Amino acid sequence: MKYLISFVWILFFAVVNAQDEDYVSLQDRLKSNIFLKVEASNTDCFVGEPIIVTYKLYSALATESSIIKNPYFDGFDVKDLKGSSDNIASRETVDGVRFDVHTLLKLQLTPRRAGKLTLGVLTVRNRVKLVDSRGNEDPILDGVEEGYTLNNGYFTLPVSSIPLTVLVTALPGSAPSATPSQSKGLVGDFKMDVQLSKKLLAPGEQAQLTIMLTGRGDFSKIEQPEIDWPEAADILAARVDEDKTQKEDGSGYKSFVIPFTINAPGKYIIPSIRFSFFDAQSSRYKTITNIPVEISVVNERGNTSYVPQVSDDENQPIFIGGGIALLVIIAIILVWMNRSKNKRKVVQPVPDQPAVTVKNTPVRNNTISVAAALQPATEKIREIGSGFSELLKQGIIQYLQARWNLPANFYGNASLQQAMADKDIPNALQTELLQLLATIDMNMYSGGGTDTDRQGLLNEATRLLHQV
Repeated sequence: MKYLISFVWILFFAVVNAQDEDYVSLQDRLKSNIFLKVEASNTDCFVGEPIIVTYKLYSALATESSIIKNPYFDGFDVKDLKGSSDNIASRETVDGVRFDVHTLLKLQLTPRRAGKLTLGVLTVRNRVKLVDSRGNEDPILDGVEEGYTLNNGYFTLPVSSIPLTVLVTALPGSAPSATPSQSKGLVGDFKMDVQLSKKLLAPGEQAQLTIMLTGRGDFSKIEQPEIDWPEAADILAARVDEDKTQKEDGSGYKSFVIPFTINAPGKYIIPSIRFSFFDAQSSRYKTITNIPVEISVVNERGNTSYVPQVSDDENQPIFIGGGIALLVIIAIILVWMNRSKNKRKVVQPVPDQPAVTVKNTPVRNNTISVAAALQPATEKIREIGSGFSELLKQGIIQYLQARWNLPANFYGNASLQQAMADKDIPNALQTELLQLLATIDMNMYSGGGTDTDRQGLLNEATRLLHQV
């Protein structure tokens, strides 16, 4: 009998423990419906290589949330990338449950040193409504055994993110010598485009040299590249435009618009501009350049050089007249000799040749640079009216026609979308390009827009065309 009672007690405790193992506390129930998630574009990078980090709150319950502890990023330079579009909640399904997803932080983090760096913890306090104004309880309370406290029907639940470790590698040696104005630790993947607003100037007329840098990287660390200006050039303060809405992969742009004037007529050259960086994808240093820029300064008479002063020496006209007479005599002799040779030539009969069939083969690889395609619009950027918008649209279409070997009458939203789809252009880039063309059309019908609008449109067109 004693053994039978012992067996019953053992069986009872086993059943109770099994029930306890299946039981989920209120805290755990809530945390499976409200949690934080950290996403990093890369967790293995180089010193100076920016990564994009987002902290998102997932909630399947009605909550009021507030940040009570911001993360600390030791060893990183931090830039806030959160825009107005990030304030709009999205919807995601996780394990069959629908969640509202809120972006709390969106940051660009650029590591300053090598080693294992930890992304700090974000803590959010959530007030979860579990009892409504009529006294109805949320089903999540069903079967809760432990005691809990509600404040006007709300339960307070703090949640924290999980620390994330980033492995940062030091840059290798053999870096190219950087100019004093250029950061030595710049990491990314960049392209450079240099444009001149006008190539033909009057003395003292103002023009602009624009340096556009596009790609991926920490654009806030890019300084204006050094320019070897002609001595006759007067340089004004540059205007800097930096993209504030960088994409998830850190792509963006930065442009430098430098006004200048040249008073002395002549032909001038701005030598190639050099820009160096470390390419994390290929793990090597790169230096990119542009072709030299030529400028012609012409006075009112169309001359590109000063007219030399004439001396009062009486003999000077005699020498000039004699020189002209001598040139005329030489020219007559050369013509006479040429005619004598032609008379001595015997014309041979040309045998019949078989007919040659010419195939109407379309021209291929009829490429044009982005700068050349947009140059007409660049020259009209300061003029009033819709001329700039019309030339900008024509330049975009001309570049795409040459780039993709498209017929001259291809343009239209449907045909353009089909061409982009055939070229495997990403959907996001397709949308951006179509939105840009729509904005240009609006400017054309509204009178042309402001100077700021035009410079922004020109920068956006340059960036997008470099990506296609």
